[in-house]
Amino acid sequence: SKKKPDGIHRCCFKCEICPKGTYFNKTEDPYECINCKETEWSAAGSTSCNLRELEFVPFTDIGAILIMVGAWALVVLTVAMSVLFAINYNTPVVRSAGGPMCFLIFGCLCLSNVSVFFYFGKPTGSSCVMRLLPFLLFYTVCLSCFVVRSFQIVFIFKIAAKFPKLHSV
Repeated sequence: SKKKPDGIHRCCFKCEICPKGTYFNKTEDPYECINCKETEWSAAGSTSCNLRELEFVPFTDIGAILIMVGAWALVVLTVAMSVLFAINYNTPVVRSAGGPMCFLIFGCLCLSNVSVFFYFGKPTGSSCVMRLLPFLLFYTVCLSCFVVRSFQIVFIFKIAAKFPKLHSV
């Protein structure tokens, strides 16, 4: 902890703990905390800085393999559902499920699952961007489609309740 003068006398000090990212070196400067370098880190109250170590989950880790297999299974399932909906596109069931909006939902779910693969391996600048940005974008579009479809259903039932003769037209 650094010495901070307390009062008017030179011998009185109040000790303060150095915050994280800084360290205390009493031989170099007993009155100030010294910043660590960009490639180093320190906990609060440290007397030295430590080198930063890159930690990541490799592609060969069993947990990573299980998650990637699950993600591929979801991608295959989503593509299979898209093909099934495409084959039965003109049926009332597919139309009532949302028609073209279903393909947007399936596409966004598929691309959201693909972003899982960027969480494994040694991180790079592009992989860090590809971790979060596509997932947020495609998942938001998918949820927006669900909200729009729910609004459409509620709106149809509200109109049908207020104007029962309109339904028979």
